[in-house]
Amino acid sequence: MILVTGDEAIERWLASSFGLIVPHRPRVLLGIAERDGTLRGAFIVTGRSSTTAELHVYGTVTQDTTRAMFRTVFRQLGMWRLEVRTGKRNKRVKRAAPKFGFKFEGTARDYYGPGEDALVYAMTAPQCRWTNGLSL
Repeated sequence: MILVTGDEAIERWLASSFGLIVPHRPRVLLGIAERDGTLRGAFIVTGRSSTTAELHVYGTVTQDTTRAMFRTVFRQLGMWRLEVRTGKRNKRVKRAAPKFGFKFEGTARDYYGPGEDALVYAMTAPQCRWTNGLSL
């Protein structure tokens, strides 16, 4: 699989596959596609500041597309910090975030509304093993 761009196609795929509309701006949509262009997944990178972004992952990812996404975020976009936030009951993300290299930082109380806390995971550019330790 390969990493592709093209906001409209990725937005359509997210809407049809997950019922998701991505209104947040600034953001970058990176599609994960078969060699024939068929979308299988997407990374949504939402800017929180000039140096920090939040990552959302949908569908299928591979090591190659994950590596390309981290290089895009840290090298091309120039981000210093990337975060993942998830609900306390989301076992899938709680298992996956550390495997990607994110470190648990704490709980954002009432992040999703009253009584709906978020777990916060993050990494900085120098901590990212996916960029092969090359200078950022």
